Amino acid sequence: PEDEEVVRLGEALQRLARLDPNLAQLIDCRFFAGMTEEETAKVLGVSDRTVRRWWLQARAWVHKEMDAG
Repeated sequence: PEDEEVVRLGEALQRLARLDPNLAQLIDCRFFAGMTEEETAKVLGVSDRTVRRWWLQARAWVHKEMDAG
């Protein structure tokens, strides 16, 4: 079951990358690379506030996708 969830998460992130590359890149920075909001903002060339807003959107989208599966 855990492996299945990992596969579903990977598929969800691929869909997100097609829909909104910025949110997908944000997840890469924050979740997978462990970057702070400030570090992520510098990498993406946006403000800390934008990172916080995008993070809420990205998390909500991923949760919705995972619940739907």
